[in-house]
Amino acid sequence: MHSLNEKKLRLSEDLELNKLKDGIRLLKQCRTGEYLALDGSEFGILNLFDGSTAVKDIFHTVLSEGERPKIKEFYDLVFDAYEKGVLYEEEIEPDQPRSRGYDWYVRSNPLAALVLPVVLIVGGAFAVSMASVPLIPTMSGWFLMVVFVSLCLSLGSFLSGAALRAFERQIYHPHVRMDQGVPYFTIDPRDSFMGGRSCEAIVALNSIAAPFLFVMLGWGMDSTPLFLSGWVTALILSAPFGGSPAHHFLHALFRKSHVVPRNADRFMQNKMLTQIFNWKETLAEEKYFIAHSTYAIFWLGGVFNFGSRLLKQQVTELLSEPGSLLMVFVLATVVVSPLVYVGWMAIKNSWRILTPRLSPVEGRVSAGAKESWKPEIESLVEFLESTLLFTELSKDELKNIAEAMKFIPVKPDKLIVRERDTGDLFFMIYRGEVEVLKEDEAGDSVSVAKLSGGDVFGEIALLQRIPRTSSVRSVTKCDLLALNKKDFDRLLVDTMGAKKIQQLVQVCAFLRRNPLFSGWPSRALIKIANEFTFEDCAVGKEVIEEGRRNEFFYLIYEGEFEVTKAGKEVARLGPGDFCGEISLLRGAPANAQVVAARPTRCLRLDKTGFLDLVSQDFVMALALDREADRRVTAKRGRRR
Repeated sequence: MHSLNEKKLRLSEDLELNKLKDGIRLLKQCRTGEYLALDGSEFGILNLFDGSTAVKDIFHTVLSEGERPKIKEFYDLVFDAYEKGVLYEEEIEPDQPRSRGYDWYVRSNPLAALVLPVVLIVGGAFAVSMASVPLIPTMSGWFLMVVFVSLCLSLGSFLSGAALRAFERQIYHPHVRMDQGVPYFTIDPRDSFMGGRSCEAIVALNSIAAPFLFVMLGWGMDSTPLFLSGWVTALILSAPFGGSPAHHFLHALFRKSHVVPRNADRFMQNKMLTQIFNWKETLAEEKYFIAHSTYAIFWLGGVFNFGSRLLKQQVTELLSEPGSLLMVFVLATVVVSPLVYVGWMAIKNSWRILTPRLSPVEGRVSAGAKESWKPEIESLVEFLESTLLFTELSKDELKNIAEAMKFIPVKPDKLIVRERDTGDLFFMIYRGEVEVLKEDEAGDSVSVAKLSGGDVFGEIALLQRIPRTSSVRSVTKCDLLALNKKDFDRLLVDTMGAKKIQQLVQVCAFLRRNPLFSGWPSRALIKIANEFTFEDCAVGKEVIEEGRRNEFFYLIYEGEFEVTKAGKEVARLGPGDFCGEISLLRGAPANAQVVAARPTRCLRLDKTGFLDLVSQDFVMALALDREADRRVTAKRGRRR
C-alpha cells in the first residue's frame, strides 16, 4: 500500500459510462474490457485522479471535504480501478488493447431478443410434456447426439451474441472450448454488464433457450438424438448452480448489488433451513435468495419428475433391447441425482443447526488445557494488570483470577469458538493472534477483525446468556487464558458488574481502534470509557439541532448520521466519526443538524466529560479544534 500511496494516478480517457436509474454508474475500460460498478461518491473520488496528486493526498482531500470514506473502502476502490486500467500511472495512457471486443453484424432489437427465447422455452416445455420419443438411439444415434449437443451449445452462444448486439454491446473472446465434454463455439458475454440488468437477463435467457429449439425439432421429427441432445443440454444450462446462465439470469433480476458473487447456491447449502426457522431475520438480498431457492427446488423436482416418467414409460423396452443398459443407467442417474442433492443439502443444513447444541467447539478446545504449561501466578498477575479489562482490579483480585484461569495452547488455523455455539468460556489472549469471523448472508464466514495479546473474546455470550455471536479462529500458534462461566461470574461479574464489563470490553476495544485514542495508556482509556454512555438512535431521530446549543459529544459506534445545513445534506458520518465538538469547543450554537440516517448506536459524552477529555490530551484537543475550524470554515465558504 505504501508504494500505491506515492503513485500519481490518472483517470483513463478510454472509458464508457452508463448511469442507471438507481444511481449506479457502470464503467467500462474499453482498452482492457474491464468493468466497475460505482455509486455516486465512488465515481466522484475517481474523478479526483488527474495525474498530479499522490493517492495519499487525494485521500486527505476526500477527508477534508467531509466525505469520510472508510480507509479500506477507499483503497479497495483505488486498487480495483488501478488493476483494471481505469486508473493508470504513465504520462501517456497505454494504447495496446489487452482484450478486443467485436461488433457482430446481426440485426436485432431488445424486444426481439426477449420474445425469441420466451417462444423457444414455452415451445420446448410443451414438447417435453408431450414427449413420446423412443429413447433407444443406435450407435450412429449416439454419435449424432454428441454432434447435436455441440451444435446446441454453440447456438446458445450465437443467440447470446445476437442479444448483446440488440443492446449494441460487444462480443468478447469468441473461441471453441471443450469443458462440457464436446467441442463447441462460445463467447464471453461480459459486456452485457454495461447494458444493465435487463441486458444481462436477456443475454442469459437466450443462452438457456437454444436447447429448447432442439427439443421441439426432435419431438416434431421423431428424432431421438435430436430430442435427447436438446433436453440434456437444457438441463445443464437451466441448472441454478455455479456460473450457469440460469444463475446469471436470477442474479440479474433479483440481486440488489451489481458485482457481488452469485452465491445463492451457497445460501441453499448453508443457511436455507436456518433462515426458515429464523424467518424474522431480514436479509439484504432476501429476494434474490428466495427466488433462487424456489427456482432450484422446482428445477430439481422437474428433473426428478421428467426422468422418472420417461424411465417408467421406457424401462420395459429399454431392458429388452441389447446394449440399452447405458440408457437405463443415464435415466436412473437423472432420477436419483435430485434426491441425492436434496438429501445432502438437508443433512448439511441440519448439521449446521444441530452441531452448536450437540458438539460445541470450545468443549474440545477446553479439553486441551495444559496446566503444567501455565505461567507463574506472579507473571500472570503482571500480565493481567497491563490489560484494559483488569487495570482497576486489586492485586488480590487479579491473583484469584489468575489462579482460576486455564492455560490453553492452540495450534494455528484451529477453530476456538463457533458462531451459534452455546458458550461457557471467557477467553483472553496471552500470546498469538486470532481472527474473528462472522457469517455473511449466504452462510460463508468472513473475517471482520483480528485480536492479539491482551485482547479478550467470548464475554457477550456469557453476559447476555445468548449463543456465540461470531466465530474465532487462530491465525498463529496461540496461548489462551480461559475462565469458565462460574468463575467468570464469581470473580468478574460480582466484582465489576456485567454492564460495566460489557461496556469496558466493547468501548475500550472501539476507542483503541480510533485514531483519536489509539495512543492512550490503558488506565486513561478505561477512565474515559467509563465516562461514555451508549445511546441508541432510531431512524430520523434528531441528535443535534441546527442553530441551538449542543451539550454532548457523539462518537458513532455503528450506524450512520446524516449532516444537513439549511436543509441540504453535506455529509454522512459512519462508525468512528464524531460530531458535536463545534458547539462544545466554541460555546456557540450548532452549525448543522445531525439526524440518524438508519438505526444507529453511538457513544455519548456530556460537556463536562468532553472538556476533561480535551484538557488531558493536547494532541486530541488540537485535532478536535482543527476539525471544528474546518467545519466552520466550510460553512462560511458555502455562504459566500
